[in-house]
Amino acid sequence: MDRVATIRSMFATSGHGLEIGPSFDPLFPKNEGFEVDIVDHASAEDLRRKYRDERGIDCSRIEEVDHVWDGRPLTEVIGRTACYDYIVASHVIEHTPDLLGFLKECDGLLKPGGVLFLAVPDKRRCFDILRPLSTTGGVLQAHLERRTRHIPAVAFDHVAYFATLDGVGAWPARSSGDLNLANELSFARAIYERSLASSDYYDFHAWTFCPSSFRMILKDLNDLGALSLREDKFLLTAGIEFLVTISRSGAGCNWTRRDLLAGAQEELSEFPVAATEPVSVSTPEPAPASAPAPSAAIPVRRGFAGGRAMAPLRGAIRALRGH
Repeated sequence: MDRVATIRSMFATSGHGLEIGPSFDPLFPKNEGFEVDIVDHASAEDLRRKYRDERGIDCSRIEEVDHVWDGRPLTEVIGRTACYDYIVASHVIEHTPDLLGFLKECDGLLKPGGVLFLAVPDKRRCFDILRPLSTTGGVLQAHLERRTRHIPAVAFDHVAYFATLDGVGAWPARSSGDLNLANELSFARAIYERSLASSDYYDFHAWTFCPSSFRMILKDLNDLGALSLREDKFLLTAGIEFLVTISRSGAGCNWTRRDLLAGAQEELSEFPVAATEPVSVSTPEPAPASAPAPSAAIPVRRGFAGGRAMAPLRGAIRALRGH
């Protein structure tokens, strides 16, 4: 089963859906008969203009956008609540300034029995490989502050820790090559200062996860009473991403916090470069001993989602240079 077929098999797709931020790569295109609304950060016309010069992007796949997300709560942008049977967000949650707020907004948009699907990049398989893991405390702080744009610290970390493997920002398991930091520290400082001085929205990865760390944050939010959506189905990393469905009826993760923390440490131990070695890497991918096997393999080509992965940094560079 390929990636799209696997995703579509994880939940019922016969009802009314919402796809968030599909950009040029929708998973549930209207021309295939899916009854979906599209919300994105720009109109279809603006998206086609944005990506028209990007190599390897088929702008004809960009869907007509029903709702332009301008930073307001999703329920306000869409103007309804409890109206969707499913919501799809592929490589979106890591970009949200307020992760908990985003999940709660999705909860408000779902009908009783509705499902939120997330495809989440594994930091071990993309340019975030050198960044520290996000924490529950960080998620709670962002929600406390009701963030609608990324704080300067996020801008700095995105740029300062941005890594490439043989010049690309995303790679599948068992890749080998040269792992390098892409930017000088002075450039990260310049982006930080630009972010500090401006009230404009610049897009970055705010959150970084491996499978067990994401599951623990979600479980923590449930146990703290901060979120009603619970883990339902979880597929471990294949290619560069792991897949999860969450719903109010989900059973939740039955691992303890200790087990999840241990699982995260084991996952991170796969990091291929010792502290005293150069940055040339060879990446194995053994599954954690205590982790359940994924129910399906999801082959992902080298550089999958690379255009979307590199876009935040390109946007920051253009902003710094003033065009």
